[in-house]
Amino acid sequence: MLKNFYLTAIRNLLKHKSYFLINISGLAIGIASFIFISLYIINELSYDKFHSQSENIYRVHVQGQMMGQGMDMAATASPMAQALLSEYPEVAKVTRIKESGAWFIGRGNKKFNEDGVLFGDSTFFDVFDFKLLSGDEKTALINPRSIILTESYAKKYFGDENPLGQKLTVEQDTIFYTVTGVMEDVPDHSHMQFDMMGSMSTYKHWNNNQWVSHNHYTYVTLHENTDVAVFEEKMQNLVYKYVGPQVEQFLGTTMEAWESAGNSFGYYLMPLEDIYLYSNVDEEMQANSDISYIYIYSLIALIILFIAIINFVNLATAQSSSRAKEVGIRKVVGSSKQRLVSQFIFESIVVSALATILASLTVFLLTPSFNQLIGKEIAYSLTSSVWSIALLGALAIVIGILAGFYPSFVLAAFQPVHVLKGTMSAGAKSGWMRNLLVVIQFTAAIVIIIGTMVVYNQIDFMLSKNLGFDKEQTLVIRRSDVLRGNIENFKNDLLKNPNIKSVANALSIPGKSRYNNNAYMTEDSPDSPYLLYENNVSFGYAELMGLELVEGRFFSKDFPSDSTAVIVNESAVKAMGYNEPIGKRFVNQDRQGNVLYMPIIGVVKDYHIESLHKPIQPAVLRVMRGNQEGYAMIKLSNTHNIRETIQFVENTWFDHSYNKPFQYFFFDDDYANLYRSESTTAQVFVVFAGLSIFIACLGLIGLVTYTASIRKKEIGIRKVLGASTGTLVKLLSNEIVKLIIVSTLISWPLAYFATDYWLQNFSDRLSISPWIYILSTVIVVFIGSLAISFQTIKASMSNPVDSLRQE
Repeated sequence: MLKNFYLTAIRNLLKHKSYFLINISGLAIGIASFIFISLYIINELSYDKFHSQSENIYRVHVQGQMMGQGMDMAATASPMAQALLSEYPEVAKVTRIKESGAWFIGRGNKKFNEDGVLFGDSTFFDVFDFKLLSGDEKTALINPRSIILTESYAKKYFGDENPLGQKLTVEQDTIFYTVTGVMEDVPDHSHMQFDMMGSMSTYKHWNNNQWVSHNHYTYVTLHENTDVAVFEEKMQNLVYKYVGPQVEQFLGTTMEAWESAGNSFGYYLMPLEDIYLYSNVDEEMQANSDISYIYIYSLIALIILFIAIINFVNLATAQSSSRAKEVGIRKVVGSSKQRLVSQFIFESIVVSALATILASLTVFLLTPSFNQLIGKEIAYSLTSSVWSIALLGALAIVIGILAGFYPSFVLAAFQPVHVLKGTMSAGAKSGWMRNLLVVIQFTAAIVIIIGTMVVYNQIDFMLSKNLGFDKEQTLVIRRSDVLRGNIENFKNDLLKNPNIKSVANALSIPGKSRYNNNAYMTEDSPDSPYLLYENNVSFGYAELMGLELVEGRFFSKDFPSDSTAVIVNESAVKAMGYNEPIGKRFVNQDRQGNVLYMPIIGVVKDYHIESLHKPIQPAVLRVMRGNQEGYAMIKLSNTHNIRETIQFVENTWFDHSYNKPFQYFFFDDDYANLYRSESTTAQVFVVFAGLSIFIACLGLIGLVTYTASIRKKEIGIRKVLGASTGTLVKLLSNEIVKLIIVSTLISWPLAYFATDYWLQNFSDRLSISPWIYILSTVIVVFIGSLAISFQTIKASMSNPVDSLRQE
């Protein structure tokens, strides 16, 4: 029987080649899109799961509140790790990781400014399963100035040589690190990305006892069956045992009194597998994604697949009239309804299987382009395992059944008497199911189009919004600290170029994570500190950045006392409740007990330190002492001769930088990278929105073909009575227009709630214009009209004699 089904299916497909090609292409595009997005979602959900103990590994976070300001960060104090290991039997293993910014790494004439350098405890490989290709994972990170390279970076510095035991210069040419291991490159689906791992013991104070200084990432492996909620409660004992005494030492008040004033401080655990999608706190190693994107991409995948299935149904229904006689004859010779249903579903599965094969080939060929589109390497492929092939086969069968179920019953329901007499009316007036499917199809397409336009408009809003600072025509050089005492001479030499307007340097710039989150005590409330984002800047920084002064003044070399003064933003003034902030003083006490007063000399208008995902935080600017690691900013007076200007800057850099690498970027381009996830989402939306519309239009062609085939007699009579081609086109298109209007009424509310959910990720968001909704419908109507025009005109221009003779 299956052989007969197969031969009949192939014969029928070959007989109707155009129907077959349209159907299989629409279904293949839908399946390929579904596979691509599914692979992306699987990749996103797989972050950090390659570690054998991933389900039991957690990162310790700090959470609290000071003077009404929330605090939530991924970094913890240095002694946290040892305390957890020694005092809590639930902890099986523990390790720490530390970020330290960019490092100059060199070997001979090869010198690079490397961002991907982390420092880790000797227990790093006890917790994580990064594979060491050479070296001993138990001892590789024990000794000071030991360093492990990834395979790519071992080749970068040593080529085909064995790097073990060889030396690399770090920062100064007189400081050497020994290569103690080579490990596999860090997988893309790891929340921590690095190229080199140095030993934590390199740091002088790597095992300090400062519980109120948070600059380490602490990871713990808990024993299986540990109740995490109970363990988190027990961790709070560390606050009173260790943090409390240091709060009293620095603030002069007890922990109980501090908490009674409305402040709080505590710890919680973030599961390793949840960090990438669920953790978006301060001091993250790098920008994570968000679970909302998984929901969005999942919805798009299902929508496109559903559109493709609906398209299949519409085309199969449109083709039903051409197979009416076949059904009638089969029934006359004894074929049962069940056997006919099985035959047509089997044909549907054959088409689905062929479409799945074609889709798989498409995915295989276009995977590099898809990786480029999403900006990352997908860790999984269709050939990753036998299960992948099995799932593809199951997918083909399920899609075949879903797509063929309704058309098979429509075909099998034809009455042989009516078919053979030529009086069959294949439900022209009862096609509510077919119309419903078209409505669903275009509702989905309109929702995707609206989503695409909203994403693009939000990105444009973020990039064009007044951020409170000027990022245009600003060249930024990394690691200005290597200029050492030459920083002022470097600036002065640059200003000799007429294309350079001003120069300044700072520890950080907006969009970078080098801002310090420090506690500031005021004279008014010395026992209740305020959490303020701190940036150390040079004279002229505020002017170069275009910060707007609300009151007071900027830093000036004419006032020697400005070396201890501060400038705050409006949010800081609001947090402290000052009506007249100028002249108010912060009080700071160093480890030797010396008291330092820091008067407020200026207030600047709020500006965005971070991306628009987060609200503006209270911030303070201080004059940089000496020349710290950070950035040199060069404001260009114009963009003419930009290459010559950059060459001039580079030459001047080498004159003052002791031959350190010259690395620069343009501020506006770098800031735009903060919205890379949104830009990627927008690009994906555009691609799949186009595909969904294309597939939906194939469905329209099917509907119009169906309508024309069952209304041949009506069309013939109307033409005999004098109806024009335009009148007939309008007649055949009316139903489609009505369906698009219904789709519009359904899609607009759905799109509104979906886009509103996505926009919740931003503290500053655009107001969605009604024109976005109107334009989306216009686009669908226009493209849909083009898709159906050929079929409607062809039907209206047919010879009425042929249709009347046939009827």
